[in-house]
Amino acid sequence: MSATRPPEDNHWTVEYISSNGAATTPRSERAHRLVVLGYITAVALPLIGLVLGIFIATRPTKAISKHGFWIIVVSILALIAWVLVFTSGLLTETNSDLAY
Repeated sequence: MSATRPPEDNHWTVEYISSNGAATTPRSERAHRLVVLGYITAVALPLIGLVLGIFIATRPTKAISKHGFWIIVVSILALIAWVLVFTSGLLTETNSDLAY
């Protein structure tokens, strides 16, 4: 009679290694890309950045959702800066001091 084999231990798979940051899952890569997109749109397109910030803030993952608050803050500050730039006439000035 042969001895029975011990049960296979499959807890050392790629999914388990990801807890130390060595391997990331496609889902977390997608979430990090969304955070980067949120920061970029918060500065360039503040209204879209605000919407993305709210969306990211409601994510269930704490590591990702904490960025949502900061994206919202950057979005509001960038919106104020864009409004000041457009209302000051800085971009519509037609007089140039460099003319000879």
